[in-house]
Amino acid sequence: MSSSFRGLGIGISAIFASQRALDVTGHNISNVNTPGYTRQMISNSSSFYQKLGQSGNGKIMQMGYGVDVQEIRQYRDEFLDKKYKKESTELGYWESRFSSIEELETIFNDNSEEGLQTVMNNFWNSWEQLSKPTGGLVARSMVKENAIAFVETVKNMDNLMLNFRRSKDKEIIENIDRVNEIAKKVAALNLEIQKIESHGVTANDLRDERNYLVDELSRKAKIQVIEGSTYKIAMEGRMLVDGSRYEQIGAIPDKDNSGFVRLVWKGTNEGVDFSGGSIKALIESRDIVVKGFREKLNQFVRGIAAQVNELHEVGFGVADNIQRKFFINKLDPLEDDIDLSNIEFNPALNDFDNIAAAEEAGNYEDNRVALKIAALRFEDFFSNDAYETVEDNRKHNFDEFYRNLISELGNKGQEAATAADAQRTLVDQIDYRRQSVSAVSMDEEMSNLIRYEHSYNAAARVVNAMDEMLEVIVNKIGLVGR
Repeated sequence: MSSSFRGLGIGISAIFASQRALDVTGHNISNVNTPGYTRQMISNSSSFYQKLGQSGNGKIMQMGYGVDVQEIRQYRDEFLDKKYKKESTELGYWESRFSSIEELETIFNDNSEEGLQTVMNNFWNSWEQLSKPTGGLVARSMVKENAIAFVETVKNMDNLMLNFRRSKDKEIIENIDRVNEIAKKVAALNLEIQKIESHGVTANDLRDERNYLVDELSRKAKIQVIEGSTYKIAMEGRMLVDGSRYEQIGAIPDKDNSGFVRLVWKGTNEGVDFSGGSIKALIESRDIVVKGFREKLNQFVRGIAAQVNELHEVGFGVADNIQRKFFINKLDPLEDDIDLSNIEFNPALNDFDNIAAAEEAGNYEDNRVALKIAALRFEDFFSNDAYETVEDNRKHNFDEFYRNLISELGNKGQEAATAADAQRTLVDQIDYRRQSVSAVSMDEEMSNLIRYEHSYNAAARVVNAMDEMLEVIVNKIGLVGR
Protein backbone atom coordinates (compact mmCIF):
# COMPACT_ATOMS: atom_id res chain seq x y z
CA MET A 1 0.00 0.00 0.00
CA SER A 2 1.33 3.42 -0.90
CA SER A 3 2.04 6.11 1.65
CA SER A 4 -0.54 8.82 2.25
CA PHE A 5 2.23 11.36 1.77
CA ARG A 6 3.11 10.08 -1.72
CA GLY A 7 0.74 12.51 -3.46
CA LEU A 8 2.26 15.40 -1.53
CA GLY A 9 5.72 14.38 -2.72
CA ILE A 10 4.53 14.19 -6.32
CA GLY A 11 3.09 17.70 -6.13
CA ILE A 12 6.23 19.09 -4.53
CA SER A 13 8.42 17.52 -7.25
CA ALA A 14 6.21 19.21 -9.85
CA ILE A 15 6.59 22.57 -8.06
CA PHE A 16 10.38 22.20 -7.97
CA ALA A 17 10.52 21.22 -11.66
CA SER A 18 8.30 24.14 -12.68
CA GLN A 19 10.33 26.52 -10.54
CA ARG A 20 13.57 25.32 -12.14
CA ALA A 21 12.02 25.69 -15.60
CA LEU A 22 10.97 29.25 -14.74
CA ASP A 23 14.50 29.98 -13.53
CA VAL A 24 16.00 28.70 -16.80
CA THR A 25 13.49 30.72 -18.82
CA GLY A 26 14.36 33.85 -16.84
CA HIS A 27 18.07 33.14 -17.38
CA ASN A 28 17.47 32.89 -21.14
CA ILE A 29 15.53 36.14 -21.19
CA SER A 30 18.22 37.90 -19.13
CA ASN A 31 20.91 36.87 -21.63
CA VAL A 32 19.03 37.59 -24.84
CA ASN A 33 21.66 40.23 -25.73
CA THR A 34 24.71 38.43 -24.32
CA PRO A 35 27.23 37.70 -27.13
CA GLY A 36 27.83 33.97 -27.57
CA TYR A 37 25.04 32.91 -25.20
CA THR A 38 23.27 29.67 -26.11
CA ARG A 39 19.71 29.19 -24.93
CA GLN A 40 19.15 26.53 -22.32
CA MET A 41 16.32 24.14 -21.58
CA ILE A 42 15.39 21.90 -18.70
CA SER A 43 15.34 18.16 -19.25
CA ASN A 44 12.86 16.24 -17.06
CA SER A 45 12.08 12.58 -16.56
CA SER A 46 9.46 10.79 -14.53
CA SER A 47 10.58 9.52 -11.13
CA PHE A 48 11.01 5.85 -10.34
CA TYR A 49 7.92 3.68 -10.00
CA GLN A 50 6.61 2.19 -6.80
CA LYS A 51 5.00 -1.23 -6.75
CA LEU A 52 1.50 -0.95 -5.34
CA GLY A 53 0.58 -4.61 -5.48
CA GLN A 54 -1.20 -6.88 -7.88
CA SER A 55 -4.52 -6.52 -9.58
CA GLY A 56 -7.16 -9.18 -9.58
CA ASN A 57 -5.86 -10.62 -12.83
CA GLY A 58 -2.33 -10.90 -11.47
CA LYS A 59 -0.81 -7.85 -13.13
CA ILE A 60 1.64 -5.75 -11.12
CA MET A 61 0.37 -2.27 -10.38
CA GLN A 62 2.94 0.57 -10.37
CA MET A 63 2.75 4.33 -10.00
CA GLY A 64 5.38 7.01 -10.52
CA TYR A 65 6.69 9.34 -7.86
CA GLY A 66 6.45 12.57 -9.85
CA VAL A 67 9.16 14.29 -11.89
CA ASP A 68 12.93 14.60 -11.65
CA VAL A 69 15.06 17.36 -13.23
CA GLN A 70 17.78 15.47 -15.10
CA GLU A 71 19.86 18.34 -16.47
CA ILE A 72 19.88 21.83 -17.89
CA ARG A 73 21.19 21.46 -21.41
CA GLN A 74 21.95 23.78 -24.31
CA TYR A 75 20.42 24.03 -27.75
CA ARG A 76 23.52 23.59 -29.89
CA ASP A 77 24.27 22.03 -33.27
CA GLU A 78 27.87 20.79 -33.25
CA PHE A 79 27.96 20.38 -37.04
CA LEU A 80 26.99 24.03 -37.59
CA ASP A 81 29.49 25.14 -34.94
CA LYS A 82 32.33 23.36 -36.76
CA LYS A 83 31.16 24.64 -40.14
CA TYR A 84 30.98 28.20 -38.80
CA LYS A 85 34.54 28.07 -37.49
CA LYS A 86 35.89 26.58 -40.72
CA GLU A 87 34.29 29.21 -42.94
CA SER A 88 35.17 32.00 -40.50
CA THR A 89 38.83 31.22 -41.12
CA GLU A 90 38.34 31.91 -44.84
CA LEU A 91 36.35 35.06 -44.07
CA GLY A 92 39.07 36.36 -41.75
CA TYR A 93 41.65 35.84 -44.51
CA TRP A 94 39.74 37.62 -47.27
CA GLU A 95 38.53 40.50 -45.12
CA SER A 96 42.06 41.20 -43.92
CA ARG A 97 43.48 40.88 -47.44
CA PHE A 98 40.88 43.27 -48.87
CA SER A 99 41.52 45.80 -46.11
CA SER A 100 45.26 45.70 -46.82
CA ILE A 101 44.84 46.13 -50.57
CA GLU A 102 42.50 49.07 -49.94
CA GLU A 103 45.33 50.69 -47.96
CA LEU A 104 47.76 50.03 -50.82
CA GLU A 105 45.35 51.59 -53.29
CA THR A 106 45.47 54.84 -51.33
CA ILE A 107 49.28 54.80 -51.70
CA PHE A 108 49.01 54.32 -55.46
CA ASN A 109 46.10 56.76 -55.64
CA ASP A 110 45.95 57.75 -59.30
CA ASN A 111 42.85 59.92 -59.16
CA SER A 112 44.28 62.93 -57.37
CA GLU A 113 46.41 65.81 -58.60
CA GLU A 114 49.28 64.47 -56.51
CA GLY A 115 49.04 60.98 -58.04
CA LEU A 116 52.11 59.62 -59.80
CA GLN A 117 50.35 59.47 -63.17
CA THR A 118 49.59 63.20 -62.98
CA VAL A 119 53.12 63.95 -61.80
CA MET A 120 54.57 61.96 -64.71
CA ASN A 121 52.31 63.71 -67.22
CA ASN A 122 53.55 67.05 -65.92
CA PHE A 123 57.15 65.83 -66.14
CA TRP A 124 56.85 64.74 -69.77
CA ASN A 125 54.86 67.85 -70.70
CA SER A 126 57.54 70.14 -69.26
CA TRP A 127 60.17 68.47 -71.47
CA GLU A 128 57.86 68.90 -74.42
CA GLN A 129 57.56 72.60 -73.63
CA LEU A 130 61.35 72.88 -73.36
CA SER A 131 61.71 71.26 -76.79
CA LYS A 132 59.68 74.04 -78.43
CA PRO A 133 61.34 77.15 -79.87
CA THR A 134 59.52 79.20 -77.25
CA GLY A 135 61.01 77.10 -74.47
CA GLY A 136 63.24 79.14 -72.24
CA LEU A 137 63.81 79.96 -68.59
CA VAL A 138 60.21 79.23 -67.60
CA ALA A 139 60.24 75.86 -69.36
CA ARG A 140 63.56 74.93 -67.71
CA SER A 141 62.11 75.94 -64.34
CA MET A 142 59.10 73.67 -64.94
CA VAL A 143 61.38 70.76 -65.88
CA LYS A 144 63.21 71.16 -62.59
CA GLU A 145 60.02 71.53 -60.52
CA ASN A 146 58.36 68.52 -62.13
CA ALA A 147 61.51 66.41 -61.79
CA ILE A 148 61.66 67.24 -58.08
CA ALA A 149 57.93 66.50 -57.80
CA PHE A 150 58.53 63.10 -59.42
CA VAL A 151 61.36 62.25 -57.02
CA GLU A 152 59.39 63.43 -53.99
CA THR A 153 56.30 61.52 -55.09
CA VAL A 154 58.04 58.18 -55.57
CA LYS A 155 60.05 58.65 -52.36
CA ASN A 156 56.85 59.43 -50.49
CA MET A 157 55.23 56.33 -51.96
CA ASP A 158 58.24 54.31 -50.84
CA ASN A 159 57.94 55.71 -47.31
CA LEU A 160 54.21 54.99 -47.28
CA MET A 161 54.88 51.39 -48.33
CA LEU A 162 57.45 51.07 -45.55
CA ASN A 163 54.92 52.47 -43.08
CA PHE A 164 52.37 50.04 -44.50
CA ARG A 165 54.71 47.15 -43.70
CA ARG A 166 55.28 48.52 -40.21
CA SER A 167 51.54 48.83 -39.72
CA LYS A 168 50.96 45.23 -40.82
CA ASP A 169 53.80 44.12 -38.56
CA LYS A 170 52.12 45.83 -35.62
CA GLU A 171 48.79 44.21 -36.51
CA ILE A 172 50.47 40.81 -36.66
CA ILE A 173 51.90 41.30 -33.17
CA GLU A 174 48.51 42.47 -31.84
CA ASN A 175 46.78 39.45 -33.37
CA ILE A 176 49.35 37.07 -31.93
CA ASP A 177 48.95 38.67 -28.50
CA ARG A 178 45.21 38.06 -28.80
CA VAL A 179 45.75 34.44 -29.88
CA ASN A 180 47.94 33.91 -26.82
CA GLU A 181 45.36 35.56 -24.59
CA ILE A 182 42.57 33.38 -25.98
CA ALA A 183 44.65 30.22 -25.55
CA LYS A 184 45.32 31.11 -21.92
CA LYS A 185 41.66 31.91 -21.23
CA VAL A 186 40.39 28.74 -22.90
CA ALA A 187 42.82 26.62 -20.88
CA ALA A 188 41.63 28.30 -17.67
CA LEU A 189 38.00 27.74 -18.68
CA ASN A 190 38.76 24.09 -19.41
CA LEU A 191 40.04 23.65 -15.88
CA GLU A 192 37.05 25.44 -14.35
CA ILE A 193 34.58 23.49 -16.48
CA GLN A 194 36.24 20.23 -15.52
CA LYS A 195 35.97 21.06 -11.82
CA ILE A 196 32.30 22.01 -12.05
CA GLU A 197 31.27 19.10 -14.25
CA SER A 198 33.05 16.58 -12.03
CA HIS A 199 30.06 17.07 -9.69
CA GLY A 200 27.62 15.90 -12.33
CA VAL A 201 26.38 19.25 -13.64
CA THR A 202 26.99 20.96 -16.98
CA ALA A 203 28.79 24.33 -16.93
CA ASN A 204 26.69 25.78 -19.73
CA ASP A 205 27.61 29.44 -19.31
CA LEU A 206 31.33 28.68 -19.15
CA ARG A 207 31.01 26.52 -22.26
CA ASP A 208 29.35 29.48 -24.01
CA GLU A 209 32.22 31.75 -23.01
CA ARG A 210 34.75 29.22 -24.30
CA ASN A 211 32.93 28.72 -27.59
CA TYR A 212 32.70 32.48 -28.13
CA LEU A 213 36.46 32.83 -27.67
CA VAL A 214 37.14 29.96 -30.07
CA ASP A 215 34.84 31.58 -32.66
CA GLU A 216 37.05 34.67 -32.46
CA LEU A 217 40.19 32.56 -32.71
CA SER A 218 38.90 30.83 -35.85
CA ARG A 219 38.94 34.15 -37.74
CA LYS A 220 42.60 34.66 -36.95
CA ALA A 221 43.97 31.21 -37.74
CA LYS A 222 43.06 27.80 -39.08
CA ILE A 223 42.15 25.65 -36.10
CA GLN A 224 40.61 22.30 -35.27
CA VAL A 225 38.58 21.75 -32.11
CA ILE A 226 38.79 18.27 -30.60
CA GLU A 227 36.24 17.50 -27.89
CA GLY A 228 36.64 14.34 -25.86
CA SER A 229 37.71 13.64 -22.33
CA THR A 230 39.64 16.91 -22.66
CA TYR A 231 38.97 19.96 -24.82
CA LYS A 232 41.77 20.57 -27.35
CA ILE A 233 42.52 23.13 -30.04
CA ALA A 234 44.98 22.14 -32.76
CA MET A 235 46.64 24.90 -34.78
CA GLU A 236 49.32 24.62 -37.47
CA GLY A 237 50.49 21.16 -36.45
CA ARG A 238 50.61 21.82 -32.71
CA MET A 239 48.18 21.62 -29.80
CA LEU A 240 47.57 25.24 -28.94
CA VAL A 241 45.34 24.14 -26.07
CA ASP A 242 45.23 20.71 -24.47
CA GLY A 243 42.94 20.71 -21.46
CA SER A 244 44.41 23.12 -18.94
CA ARG A 245 47.74 23.31 -20.81
CA TYR A 246 48.40 25.80 -23.58
CA GLU A 247 51.14 26.93 -25.94
CA GLN A 248 52.20 30.51 -26.64
CA ILE A 249 53.48 32.10 -29.85
CA GLY A 250 56.35 34.56 -29.86
CA ALA A 251 57.13 37.38 -32.29
CA ILE A 252 60.88 37.90 -32.71
CA PRO A 253 62.69 40.34 -35.05
CA ASP A 254 63.92 38.72 -38.25
CA LYS A 255 67.17 40.26 -39.46
CA ASP A 256 66.63 38.61 -42.85
CA ASN A 257 63.35 40.49 -43.26
CA SER A 258 64.32 44.07 -42.37
CA GLY A 259 63.71 43.45 -38.68
CA PHE A 260 60.03 42.61 -39.09
CA VAL A 261 58.80 39.91 -36.75
CA ARG A 262 58.95 36.19 -37.35
CA LEU A 263 56.42 34.01 -35.53
CA VAL A 264 57.71 31.08 -33.49
CA TRP A 265 56.47 28.68 -30.84
CA LYS A 266 57.82 29.91 -27.53
CA GLY A 267 60.27 27.56 -25.91
CA THR A 268 61.42 25.92 -29.14
CA ASN A 269 61.69 28.90 -31.54
CA GLU A 270 60.19 26.62 -34.18
CA GLY A 271 58.57 28.73 -36.89
CA VAL A 272 54.79 29.00 -37.15
CA ASP A 273 53.50 29.04 -40.73
CA PHE A 274 49.91 30.24 -40.74
CA SER A 275 47.80 28.55 -43.41
CA GLY A 276 44.60 30.53 -42.95
CA GLY A 277 42.82 33.36 -41.19
CA SER A 278 43.56 37.05 -40.84
CA ILE A 279 47.12 36.46 -39.60
CA LYS A 280 48.05 34.68 -42.84
CA ALA A 281 46.63 37.60 -44.85
CA LEU A 282 48.56 40.13 -42.76
CA ILE A 283 51.84 38.25 -43.27
CA GLU A 284 51.23 37.97 -47.02
CA SER A 285 50.36 41.67 -47.24
CA ARG A 286 53.52 42.65 -45.38
CA ASP A 287 55.98 40.28 -47.03
CA ILE A 288 54.58 39.46 -50.48
CA VAL A 289 51.92 41.84 -51.78
CA VAL A 290 53.48 45.21 -50.91
CA LYS A 291 56.99 44.00 -51.74
CA GLY A 292 55.80 42.89 -55.17
CA PHE A 293 54.28 46.28 -55.96
CA ARG A 294 57.29 48.11 -54.54
CA GLU A 295 59.56 46.11 -56.83
CA LYS A 296 57.45 47.05 -59.85
CA LEU A 297 57.52 50.70 -58.84
CA ASN A 298 61.27 50.33 -58.43
CA GLN A 299 61.53 48.95 -61.98
CA PHE A 300 59.59 51.97 -63.16
CA VAL A 301 61.88 54.42 -61.33
CA ARG A 302 65.05 52.65 -62.47
CA GLY A 303 63.82 52.77 -66.05
CA ILE A 304 62.98 56.48 -65.90
CA ALA A 305 66.32 57.36 -64.32
CA ALA A 306 68.38 55.21 -66.71
CA GLN A 307 66.68 56.39 -69.90
CA VAL A 308 66.55 60.09 -69.00
CA ASN A 309 70.18 60.04 -67.85
CA GLU A 310 71.31 58.25 -71.00
CA LEU A 311 69.96 61.10 -73.11
CA HIS A 312 70.73 63.96 -70.73
CA GLU A 313 74.38 62.98 -70.23
CA VAL A 314 75.16 63.43 -73.94
CA GLY A 315 73.42 66.79 -74.10
CA PHE A 316 74.40 70.32 -73.19
CA GLY A 317 72.88 73.22 -71.33
CA VAL A 318 73.32 76.86 -72.19
CA ALA A 319 75.67 77.80 -69.34
CA ASP A 320 78.71 75.64 -70.14
CA ASN A 321 79.89 72.58 -72.01
CA ILE A 322 79.76 70.19 -69.02
CA GLN A 323 77.63 67.08 -69.51
CA ARG A 324 75.68 66.01 -66.43
CA LYS A 325 73.30 63.31 -65.20
CA PHE A 326 69.73 64.40 -64.68
CA PHE A 327 69.09 62.00 -61.76
CA ILE A 328 71.82 60.85 -59.39
CA ASN A 329 72.36 58.28 -56.67
CA LYS A 330 72.27 60.45 -53.55
CA LEU A 331 74.46 57.96 -51.67
CA ASP A 332 77.11 57.95 -54.39
CA PRO A 333 76.69 60.52 -57.19
CA LEU A 334 79.24 58.69 -59.33
CA GLU A 335 77.27 55.43 -59.15
CA ASP A 336 75.03 54.67 -62.14
CA ASP A 337 72.74 52.31 -60.19
CA ILE A 338 69.80 54.55 -59.33
CA ASP A 339 66.61 53.15 -57.81
CA LEU A 340 63.69 54.00 -55.57
CA SER A 341 65.81 54.07 -52.43
CA ASN A 342 68.47 56.53 -53.62
CA ILE A 343 67.12 58.59 -56.53
CA GLU A 344 67.66 62.34 -56.34
CA PHE A 345 67.41 65.27 -58.73
CA ASN A 346 70.93 66.43 -59.58
CA PRO A 347 71.60 69.56 -57.45
CA ALA A 348 73.91 70.84 -60.20
CA LEU A 349 70.78 71.43 -62.27
CA ASN A 350 69.31 73.87 -59.78
CA ASP A 351 70.84 76.36 -62.18
CA PHE A 352 68.25 75.95 -64.94
CA ASP A 353 70.80 76.75 -67.63
CA ASN A 354 72.58 73.48 -66.86
CA ILE A 355 69.56 71.43 -67.91
CA ALA A 356 70.51 69.85 -71.24
CA ALA A 357 68.17 70.42 -74.16
CA ALA A 358 70.75 70.42 -76.99
CA GLU A 359 72.92 67.74 -78.54
CA GLU A 360 75.44 70.35 -79.74
CA ALA A 361 77.29 72.56 -77.28
CA GLY A 362 76.72 76.27 -77.75
CA ASN A 363 73.79 75.81 -80.12
CA TYR A 364 70.99 77.58 -78.27
CA GLU A 365 68.40 76.67 -80.88
CA ASP A 366 69.18 72.96 -80.65
CA ASN A 367 66.37 71.13 -78.82
CA ARG A 368 67.03 67.54 -79.90
CA VAL A 369 67.77 66.18 -76.38
CA ALA A 370 64.61 67.73 -75.00
CA LEU A 371 62.61 66.22 -77.86
CA LYS A 372 64.06 62.76 -77.27
CA ILE A 373 63.41 62.90 -73.52
CA ALA A 374 59.83 64.09 -74.11
CA ALA A 375 59.34 61.19 -76.54
CA LEU A 376 60.40 58.60 -73.95
CA ARG A 377 56.85 58.45 -72.61
CA PHE A 378 55.71 56.90 -75.90
CA GLU A 379 58.66 54.58 -76.50
CA ASP A 380 58.36 50.89 -75.73
CA PHE A 381 60.87 50.25 -73.04
CA PHE A 382 59.94 47.36 -70.74
CA SER A 383 61.04 44.59 -73.04
CA ASN A 384 64.81 44.34 -72.64
CA ASP A 385 67.01 42.36 -70.29
CA ALA A 386 67.33 45.14 -67.75
CA TYR A 387 63.66 45.44 -66.91
CA GLU A 388 60.93 42.88 -66.57
CA THR A 389 58.72 42.33 -69.59
CA VAL A 390 55.06 42.91 -68.82
CA GLU A 391 52.67 39.94 -68.82
CA ASP A 392 52.19 38.71 -72.41
CA ASN A 393 55.64 39.90 -73.56
CA ARG A 394 54.19 42.87 -75.42
CA LYS A 395 56.36 45.94 -75.28
CA HIS A 396 55.18 48.63 -72.89
CA ASN A 397 56.11 52.24 -72.50
CA PHE A 398 56.32 54.01 -69.16
CA ASP A 399 52.69 55.10 -69.10
CA GLU A 400 51.44 51.63 -70.06
CA PHE A 401 53.67 49.97 -67.50
CA TYR A 402 52.36 52.17 -64.70
CA ARG A 403 48.74 51.79 -65.80
CA ASN A 404 49.29 48.04 -65.86
CA LEU A 405 50.59 48.20 -62.29
CA ILE A 406 47.52 50.18 -61.16
CA SER A 407 45.24 47.77 -63.02
CA GLU A 408 46.87 44.78 -61.35
CA LEU A 409 46.39 46.34 -57.92
CA GLY A 410 42.75 47.09 -58.73
CA ASN A 411 42.19 43.53 -59.92
CA LYS A 412 43.64 42.12 -56.72
CA GLY A 413 41.40 44.44 -54.73
CA GLN A 414 38.34 43.37 -56.71
CA GLU A 415 39.25 39.72 -56.29
CA ALA A 416 39.58 40.14 -52.51
CA ALA A 417 36.35 42.17 -52.27
CA THR A 418 34.39 39.58 -54.25
CA ALA A 419 35.80 36.68 -52.23
CA ALA A 420 35.16 38.50 -48.94
CA ASP A 421 31.56 39.31 -49.90
CA ALA A 422 30.86 35.73 -50.98
CA GLN A 423 32.47 34.29 -47.86
CA ARG A 424 30.61 36.77 -45.62
CA THR A 425 27.32 35.69 -47.17
CA LEU A 426 28.18 32.04 -46.54
CA VAL A 427 29.19 32.67 -42.92
CA ASP A 428 26.05 34.74 -42.34
CA GLN A 429 23.91 31.90 -43.70
CA ILE A 430 25.59 29.37 -41.44
CA ASP A 431 25.30 31.70 -38.47
CA TYR A 432 21.60 32.27 -39.22
CA ARG A 433 21.01 28.52 -39.14
CA ARG A 434 23.11 28.25 -36.01
CA GLN A 435 21.26 31.09 -34.30
CA SER A 436 17.90 29.58 -35.25
CA VAL A 437 18.92 26.64 -33.08
CA SER A 438 20.94 28.34 -30.35
CA ALA A 439 19.76 31.93 -30.01
CA VAL A 440 17.17 33.07 -27.48
CA SER A 441 13.75 33.72 -29.01
CA MET A 442 11.77 36.15 -26.87
CA ASP A 443 8.47 34.90 -28.33
CA GLU A 444 9.32 31.32 -27.43
CA GLU A 445 10.59 32.25 -23.97
CA MET A 446 7.44 34.24 -23.21
CA SER A 447 5.38 31.24 -24.29
CA ASN A 448 7.47 29.02 -22.01
CA LEU A 449 7.06 31.51 -19.19
CA ILE A 450 3.28 31.26 -19.39
CA ARG A 451 3.40 27.46 -19.75
CA TYR A 452 5.66 26.96 -16.75
CA GLU A 453 3.67 29.45 -14.69
CA HIS A 454 0.50 27.44 -15.31
CA SER A 455 2.41 24.26 -14.53
CA TYR A 456 3.63 25.76 -11.27
CA ASN A 457 0.12 26.87 -10.29
CA ALA A 458 -1.32 23.46 -11.12
CA ALA A 459 1.36 21.73 -9.05
CA ALA A 460 0.56 24.06 -6.16
CA ARG A 461 -3.11 23.06 -6.47
CA VAL A 462 -2.08 19.41 -6.22
CA VAL A 463 -0.14 20.15 -3.03
CA ASN A 464 -3.12 22.05 -1.59
CA ALA A 465 -5.43 19.14 -2.40
CA MET A 466 -3.06 16.68 -0.76
CA ASP A 467 -2.83 18.96 2.26
CA GLU A 468 -6.61 19.03 2.62
CA MET A 469 -6.77 15.24 2.34
CA LEU A 470 -4.10 14.84 5.01
CA GLU A 471 -5.95 17.25 7.25
CA VAL A 472 -9.02 15.03 7.02
CA ILE A 473 -6.95 11.96 7.85
CA VAL A 474 -5.18 13.59 10.78
CA ASN A 475 -7.93 15.66 12.30
CA LYS A 476 -11.23 14.09 11.34
CA ILE A 477 -10.96 10.33 10.94
CA GLY A 478 -12.06 8.66 14.19
CA LEU A 479 -13.96 11.69 15.50
CA VAL A 480 -17.38 10.69 14.13
CA GLY A 481 -19.80 9.70 16.89
CA ARG A 482 -17.80 11.24 19.70
